[in-house]
Amino acid sequence: MPGGRGGGGLGEEWEGVLRAIEALGPKYPAVNRVISLGLDRLVRRLGIGLSDVRGGRILDAGAGDGSLSTLIQERLGERRCFIVMLDPSEKMLRLAKGRVKRMGSDAVVGVLEYAPFRNSSLNSAFMAFALRDVYSLPDSLNRLASILMPGAVFTVIDLAKPDSPLQQAMLKIYWRIVAPLLTAISFLNVWREIGKIYPTYLLLPTEHELIQRLNRHFKLAKIRRILFGGVHVLVLQRLDA
Repeated sequence: MPGGRGGGGLGEEWEGVLRAIEALGPKYPAVNRVISLGLDRLVRRLGIGLSDVRGGRILDAGAGDGSLSTLIQERLGERRCFIVMLDPSEKMLRLAKGRVKRMGSDAVVGVLEYAPFRNSSLNSAFMAFALRDVYSLPDSLNRLASILMPGAVFTVIDLAKPDSPLQQAMLKIYWRIVAPLLTAISFLNVWREIGKIYPTYLLLPTEHELIQRLNRHFKLAKIRRILFGGVHVLVLQRLDA
């Protein structure tokens, strides 16, 4: 399963990033709020709204502590959809199961590259601040495309690397210096974990490159950018097989 600089994804950095996320544990939502300047819930809600998903079988890939799934249930109601939360961390999924209503949801420990679902079995998928953290981007997108129905909606909510070198330079400073500093002020003992975001940012393809890779399986329908292009929402549609 190749991953890293050549093909996209974290590759050898993957395990260290996973351990850093697990170390945050219950502090994850609060830390996320600080480093996103209070916009984390807003951008998740923006992604859910732009997706226009109204129910069916929904995959929350890289679900973490269930932050996105709770908002999907809040918008759609647990009786109108069935959410499958997929994450490689059993620890984070335990937190998710404590937050997400059990009726209309399930949690599966696993990685997207080998997601244990039948082909063409899911109506839609979301990834909130998780696509950049996969081990192998090509393998993840290939598997995701296979388990989604043709025409299914895939919504990406994530950090972005703008095509502009000036914007990239500004965001590098933010993730290398400002975000860890903000975290240290509020949560003294977890700033090192937030420092792990910087190497994941360096490994990101530019927004244009990412969309080109997504276009192999999906058609871009909508795009929204916030925080000087440092966060984007991509709404895509699965191409017919």
